Amino acid sequence: MIAQLLAHGTGGRVDLPLPVWQLAWAAGFSVAISFVALGAFWERPHLAATARGRALFSLAGPLGRMTEVLLKLIGLFLFGVVLSAAWWGNTNFAVNIAGDAFLIWFWVGLQFVSAVFGDVWQAFNPYFTIADSAAWLKAKVTQTELAPIDRGQGTVWPATTAIAVYLWYELGYHSTDQPRSVAVFLTLYSIAMLAGSAYFGRGWVRRADGFAVLFAKLSAMAILHLDDERRLRLRPPLAGVATMPNPPGTAAFILIVLGSTTFDGFSRSTFWFEIETMDFLIEQGRSAWWLTGVRTIGLVAIVLAVCLFYLLAISIMAWITGDSERDLAADFAPTLVPIAAAYAVAHYFSLIVLTGQRTFIHISDPYGRGWDIFGTQDYRINWFFVSPAFIAWVQTLAIAIGHVLAVAAAHDRAVTRYRHDLAVRSQYPMLGVMIVYTVAGLFLLLGA
Repeated sequence: MIAQLLAHGTGGRVDLPLPVWQLAWAAGFSVAISFVALGAFWERPHLAATARGRALFSLAGPLGRMTEVLLKLIGLFLFGVVLSAAWWGNTNFAVNIAGDAFLIWFWVGLQFVSAVFGDVWQAFNPYFTIADSAAWLKAKVTQTELAPIDRGQGTVWPATTAIAVYLWYELGYHSTDQPRSVAVFLTLYSIAMLAGSAYFGRGWVRRADGFAVLFAKLSAMAILHLDDERRLRLRPPLAGVATMPNPPGTAAFILIVLGSTTFDGFSRSTFWFEIETMDFLIEQGRSAWWLTGVRTIGLVAIVLAVCLFYLLAISIMAWITGDSERDLAADFAPTLVPIAAAYAVAHYFSLIVLTGQRTFIHISDPYGRGWDIFGTQDYRINWFFVSPAFIAWVQTLAIAIGHVLAVAAAHDRAVTRYRHDLAVRSQYPMLGVMIVYTVAGLFLLLGA
């Protein structure tokens, strides 16, 4: 149970300024009001026109290339530290950096950074570096021209599979944060990425690395982005969603991520706790694996429920507009990205600001061997750094704002496809789904 609490964010259900039901319905009402305002004042598409943004400076020169090489080396070094600590460090997750570095600062922290500042992970990604270096070396040895990078826009189904496996590992597996289990997961994942790159070419990792694809999609909301000429550009928040690449598999990818975070909230409810502590589970000789099985069933069920709600809205939208359900499901999938970002903040904010402090201790002793390299061994976690009420407000505002942004993105997409009156009517089913997601998400986080 301790491992489970550390593996997921903690929520504040006490000292709330308002009853949970009032917060949840107020957030749902704000989503509805935003829809009305958009229908009245947003008659033409705006996001795509501002998505390119204003150029700040170029990273294509010698200094930019040197910086790029340095960041790649840092990425390789950090990956090596985490993987070696996972395999050969102390087996106690509380003193080994591997679990916190991977499950908190990488998985959670980079989602936050990507949604605000852009896709910084592509500069550090060790799989990109290894695959590109191997392709360059092969071209040199064979004296052939280096093939251009396949940016992976053909499909993201490999990445969808990869992220689904990770989310099962994070939320379904019974021993997620133990260093050796982190080591096994990272090793198998790395083999899949690098073996695929060796066989299919270096573009494989661009479409198969679930983490890279997720961070890239979240970066569509960011105020910064790097264009094809390697110029860093400033743009309004959310604008990139309108021009985000939308290859096959995008809808499934985003819905799986949304469903997993919904299950994360559900798994902290009293109802789910009663399921996990049922006598027949505790009495089993292999109780840990029974627990994994139960969580896996719950995770799959919640993901399917989230998908069904979305597909129901799409089918009604298709009935209203006369368009293909398949086309609509794919075309409106990017508008769910703000909800994915909001759920990440709501579910994991407390994890990164509270348990994440432990990393300041780990940097002095990443392997748990009693070292004190940077003099931080005496640091103690401040569990009162943020109050439960503050956490609850962050969760409430994140979910409300995320759904409002998703409604705005969907409306912008609708007025791009249809005349204004049809665009508004086409979004009624999506509005209903957004309100359900908003209210249900807050009840699961704060009141279950």
